[in-house]
Amino acid sequence: MTERTPKTRRLAEMKRWTYILPVIVFIYVICYIDRTNISFALPHLKTDMGLSGAQQGLASGIFFWGYLLLQIPGGYMAERWSAKRWIAILMVLWSIAAMASGFVNTFGELILARFLLGVAEGGVQPALMATIRCWFPFAERSRAYAIFKLYTPIAAILAAPFSGLILTFADWRWMFIIQGGGPLVVGLIAWLVVMRDTPAKAGWLSVNERNFIERSRLEEGEPLKHRGTFKAAFSSGIVWHFALTYTLTQMGLLGLTLWLPSVLKKAFHTDMQVGFVAILPQIAAGIAIILIGRSADRRGGHVAHMVAVLVAGALILSGASLISPSQKWLVLGALILGTAASIAWYGPFWATVTKLVPLAAAGAGMGLINGVGNLGSFIGPYVGGWLTDLSGGGYALTQAFFGLVFALAALLVLPLRKKLRAAANAEPVKAEPVPAVKD
Repeated sequence: MTERTPKTRRLAEMKRWTYILPVIVFIYVICYIDRTNISFALPHLKTDMGLSGAQQGLASGIFFWGYLLLQIPGGYMAERWSAKRWIAILMVLWSIAAMASGFVNTFGELILARFLLGVAEGGVQPALMATIRCWFPFAERSRAYAIFKLYTPIAAILAAPFSGLILTFADWRWMFIIQGGGPLVVGLIAWLVVMRDTPAKAGWLSVNERNFIERSRLEEGEPLKHRGTFKAAFSSGIVWHFALTYTLTQMGLLGLTLWLPSVLKKAFHTDMQVGFVAILPQIAAGIAIILIGRSADRRGGHVAHMVAVLVAGALILSGASLISPSQKWLVLGALILGTAASIAWYGPFWATVTKLVPLAAAGAGMGLINGVGNLGSFIGPYVGGWLTDLSGGGYALTQAFFGLVFALAALLVLPLRKKLRAAANAEPVKAEPVPAVKD
């Protein structure tokens, strides 16, 4: 019994990992599925509403224009007001907008519904990331953000069968309604039950765990309370440095995402084979995210981890341009390693952001980085498509370009090493009494 007690106590004092993070991941998996499910509906929309190719492209892309609007206010509101209330409001609005897509009858109504969905979802991610920052000391953030990023492979694995099942027994209208409403109700209830704006307000948190979180943040030089401003975010050079780096990584990631199905189709021919092997890169990505995030927290060297992963992604993508589709197992191996490398840097990256971005720019700055970075999602497809046309329909030039994009991102990360080392040696902040109050 004496050996079990310490272990039991440790488990009891890890509720920030077992309460907060699973709810956050679940919420953003729903978010990601609602964002991407239109790709499964487009063939049906083309038939039922007579959409042209250009209209289908606009219906898919208009989401991202709405998504930009609340990026900066999202992190700001979570920090200055209440992450719990702010995200709950956005979840309700996003559910309404998602379900509204199932009731549209004209192209204009579809565009409006998708745009409003983007607006509502746009404020969610920076608010969730600000929440993680509040609940996890810097020494744990690489792992925490890595777990959050699991929404990408999880949603990628679940989206197709979930949407396909609904479309098999119903139509595209019910797909939007069910995916927009049903799961989100569960997510909203879980969010309201579990979430508190600060550890001090969480009645389910032990005193030891709350004290550990607050003491660790203070020892790392972070005050528990601060008031950020929009001006500080826009005027911070390091925020724009991170934003440019994130833009490049998103370009590379989206380039890989768009390239993957086409190359797999050429290599494996049948839809069943493609569907099966397409899951493997996502599984590898999930494993890589956790391993890199864990290693960065335990060993330090966040910048070294990012550079290593980004360089690996650059080499894999560039080298894959030399592989013929007939070498299908080499193609699959390159895609598995490339997909893993393309997002495994996520945990150390956002942990570094929380350490180097000035506190006055923290909430709005995270939104600015995420918002500007997502411009890579707009630029990537156009550049990739243009390069594919330029090379006569081949993907070699496209792969080489996106490999170069990852290499440039790695070069931008390198100068952060000295800054992160200096920030890690910051003076501790004096503790201020924070009453434990349930909300």
